[in-house]
Amino acid sequence: MTGTAIATTARILWRMLERRGIDPTPLFKEAGLDIETLDNPQVRFSAKQEHLVWTRVSEMLSDPGFGLSIAQVWQPSDFHALGCAFLASTTLRDALNRLVRYNALVYDMISYSVVERNDHTILSYSPKRGELVEPAILEDTHWAVVLDACRRVYGADLDPLEVTFLHSEPESATDEFSGFFRCPVRFGEPVATMAFPSEILDKPLPASNREVALTLDRTLSEYLAKLQRDDIVSRTKRVIGDYLPSGNLTDKVVADALQMSPRTLQRKLAAEDTTFRKLVETVRQELAVSYLADARFTLVEISYLIGFSEQSSFSRAFKRWTGSTPQEFRGSA
Repeated sequence: MTGTAIATTARILWRMLERRGIDPTPLFKEAGLDIETLDNPQVRFSAKQEHLVWTRVSEMLSDPGFGLSIAQVWQPSDFHALGCAFLASTTLRDALNRLVRYNALVYDMISYSVVERNDHTILSYSPKRGELVEPAILEDTHWAVVLDACRRVYGADLDPLEVTFLHSEPESATDEFSGFFRCPVRFGEPVATMAFPSEILDKPLPASNREVALTLDRTLSEYLAKLQRDDIVSRTKRVIGDYLPSGNLTDKVVADALQMSPRTLQRKLAAEDTTFRKLVETVRQELAVSYLADARFTLVEISYLIGFSEQSSFSRAFKRWTGSTPQEFRGSA
């Protein structure tokens, strides 16, 4: 599953291009996206293909506000059962937690998290570090769709407290961002976030349907579990996360837990264009970001939990991963 997106999400870009009078066919074919499978939720496209088509659109249009316009054309069914479960949620907090729990089913190159901060709640997302860097308009699309979904269930008058973006400030269209989000917007931040007043998250939603939402949860859980069972990268990362605090993490330990030989594990990971060493780094970084968002964990505790014997070693590694020290990252978050 790693590095993939459900095929139906590509329909959103297709619709928006057609609305702009642009034929999507050559762009999709150039990226290697099979347009015959756009309505099949069992098909997944690679993240490289998805990024390529979004990059080409960005270069062709030179419109930094394009990602925001995606909010006009997305449909709940584009996101498998997650879109419908989100809209059927009983509260906004319930809806955001579903996004956190099931987003990997839709697009596993980013992970969402929710953190409480005094009187406000922060939804953030972290892209997986690696060779792929999301085009700015794709990052904008994530936040535009999330906020539009929140407004659909809560009400059109819902405004965040603040929204931050990883990408740099566009040369134009900043008024479009302020007009869409209706709150302060900051660019070039180390974390992509959207903050809401905590008091609104637990208000009953007018169109909620708990029974429908729970039924869809079962569908989502079964689908996600199947993907994870079939995905050697996710299975390996899960075991790595389990063994990191022990200080006894080797490829043999992980291979034994997965009931295969180290050589077989290496071969399977190579087929997914990755290595055991890379996955250890990835898991450490993902866990570090998650723990730093929770003030209950000290830096010494985080160092131990992700397998470092000394805080200084953790600090150097984190600076290499993100360009920021753990203290700087926690302060900005």
